[in-house]
Amino acid sequence: DQLRGSQRAGTAWRLVGQQVVFAPITPPGIPVLQVDSWDGYPAARRRILDLLAREKIGNVAVLTGDIHSSWANDVPRDQIFGYQAATGAGSLAVEMVTPAISSPPLFSVAGVRERAPLLRLAAPHVKYLDGERHGYTLLDITAERIIADWYHVPSVTTRSDAEQRSARFVCEQGEGRLNKE
Repeated sequence: DQLRGSQRAGTAWRLVGQQVVFAPITPPGIPVLQVDSWDGYPAARRRILDLLAREKIGNVAVLTGDIHSSWANDVPRDQIFGYQAATGAGSLAVEMVTPAISSPPLFSVAGVRERAPLLRLAAPHVKYLDGERHGYTLLDITAERIIADWYHVPSVTTRSDAEQRSARFVCEQGEGRLNKE
């Protein structure tokens, strides 16, 4: 109801803040390894995506944390059929996942780091992924666009003001996809 009401009111963006990766990250036909994500609840995610498509609810940005890594995702209804990575066609929303400031990064777990290249091949809607560094994400939201900047720090064990902008992605109003800037 909140998404519908926001669309009807003409609000520029619909921001959905939540804890686990919303975009599909498990390739079709593969058992879900990360059941504490929306991949573990495919019917619920499908209902949300069906609502966005059916009611033409646009300008949806999902803001995610709690996976201790940096991601920039298009959110397609179907990651294999009906989505074109080059143009973003078929994406119903965008998702920005912020890294952890001090918790262990996702890819610090044995075995997970090695799966990252496979994930990128199987999930072309994942536009950016860094699971090894600490940091934060800064959003600049205007009526016309959302700009997301991922910043990472060299270490959390040594006091320093050093940081590096690692990625910048933009979603223009009405596009429903992320573009690297």
